[in-house]
Amino acid sequence: MWHILLKGALIDDINSREVYMKGIDHSYYYEGYVTFKVEEL
Repeated sequence: MWHILLKGALIDDINSREVYMKGIDHSYYYEGYVTFKVEEL
C-alpha cells in the first residue's frame, strides 16, 4: 500500500541539475540557513 503513495511522489527526472540543486536548497532551508540559494553560487 505505501509503495502506491510513494510512487505518486517520485519524479522521472532524477538526473536534472535543477532538481538536485532545489533539493540542496530545501535541505539548507530546513536547517535554518536562508542566506543564499545554490543557483546563485
